[in-house]
Amino acid sequence: MRTFAAFANGLERFTQWVNRIFVLIGSVLVAAMMLVTVREVFVRYVLDDPSRWAMDGSRFALVYVFFLALAPALESGHHVSVDLFDPLLPRAVRRYQQPAAYLLVLFFAAVLFYYVSAVTLEVFDTGEMTYSVVPVQLKYIYCIGPIGVGEFWLTALVGFIRACQGAPLLARATETPSGA
Repeated sequence: MRTFAAFANGLERFTQWVNRIFVLIGSVLVAAMMLVTVREVFVRYVLDDPSRWAMDGSRFALVYVFFLALAPALESGHHVSVDLFDPLLPRAVRRYQQPAAYLLVLFFAAVLFYYVSAVTLEVFDTGEMTYSVVPVQLKYIYCIGPIGVGEFWLTALVGFIRACQGAPLLARATETPSGA
């Protein structure tokens, strides 16, 4: 049992570390998108000289931001959840609710990983280019999909393990309540 606990703790620390890196990269990309958009508004409407690359660059960055944000949002509890029916469930069933939810997330993440990986491998094989002003091979855009979804799956696995143990994820356990 100690070996499994050590594995779970190590996996949790690893996913938290990777999620911090994802948040950092995603934050930098969002800031860059904001700066590019402000710059584009200025050059388009003040200088009347719009650039060709701003929209494409922001779109490509948004794909990265989406996939980089999946796992950190799950870890911090910011994914959409429905708690409307929680009070209606008997207390005996409520303790299985969190593990069941994480089990469903694991299933969803596995299916998503399968399909995103299949499309990404196809793009790598074909060498397809974007249909945009700035031609970029799609493999450079799609490669983030399996990486982000894989980390999402690992984070869900940690959540499932912690939910089965009756313990919250460490990220949630160390947060201070608002107003404290």
